[in-house]
Amino acid sequence: MTGEIQRWTRPRVFAAAAGSFGVGLTGAVLLYYGGSSSGPLLALLVGAGLVLGAYAAYPRVRSDRTRPPQSTDPPPVRPVARPSRAAPVARPPAQPPQPRITPPGPDLVVATVVHTDAELSAMLEDRPPCWRYAAFVSVLVQRRDAVRSRLLDAMTGFATPSGEKVHSGFQAGLFFTERLEDLSQFVNQIDDFMLSAAFRGVFGGMFDEASADAAGIVHAANRLMDYHDGLLSLSERCRGVAVPAECRELHRDFGLLTALPLEGFERFIDDFTDRVAEMGDVARFATGNVQLDPVELGVTDDGDLPEKVSKQLEALRNSR
Repeated sequence: MTGEIQRWTRPRVFAAAAGSFGVGLTGAVLLYYGGSSSGPLLALLVGAGLVLGAYAAYPRVRSDRTRPPQSTDPPPVRPVARPSRAAPVARPPAQPPQPRITPPGPDLVVATVVHTDAELSAMLEDRPPCWRYAAFVSVLVQRRDAVRSRLLDAMTGFATPSGEKVHSGFQAGLFFTERLEDLSQFVNQIDDFMLSAAFRGVFGGMFDEASADAAGIVHAANRLMDYHDGLLSLSERCRGVAVPAECRELHRDFGLLTALPLEGFERFIDDFTDRVAEMGDVARFATGNVQLDPVELGVTDDGDLPEKVSKQLEALRNSR
């Protein structure tokens, strides 16, 4: 018990756990569509937050900013060579007209988000345009739907008693500090997972849907939702523990804290579902490159809840 007390009373535990979650993760998925004479093309770029989003979305602006500063001096005056009247200037040859890109039109069948395993298997077999994104989101949607009632409990703060109990304010502080470390670890793991080369690689080349790995996409989506379900189980444990009366506010606030990343997943899945629907319209009617809005998985909180929880834990530590 002495070792646990010493571990909990280290200031580093509070600062690292609360601070790490406060920084949090923002994974951005940037969706591009390219239209060309060879047909519709799609690309998926996965990056960390809006920094990479700006880097990928505005290469021309970026290159302009990296150019050396232009001189403010007036340009030098140079004589202009005038053509001789006896030698008319030759005109450059006329450029052939570029072929006009004709979009496929409303009859093009594109992939959509599906809600059953049978529909997903059929999509992976047929692989219509947009299939790699639709398949990825379909797995997320199906996994989320399977725990929908548990998610509703988390969002509303409903707690089913788990039988776990802490008997003092100090024990409550120790319990929730350890759970805060668990929460921080989940966030870091999701960050590493979404930024890994293996995760990005399953979607194939930027403009080559044929190079995507169907089994890899399904596997990656399931692993991402494994993190989601782990966060849900953590939230349930924190809400289900019995605490002394003086720790009820901390108990309630910590339940809200553990719901934040689940809300982030909810927004991510809904936004990605909307983007897949937009891809269908783009695939049917686009005549050039189209950049869709980025889809972000954010598990951070802009409010003061993490700081409030950290202060409550600090007060319990100092009260002993």
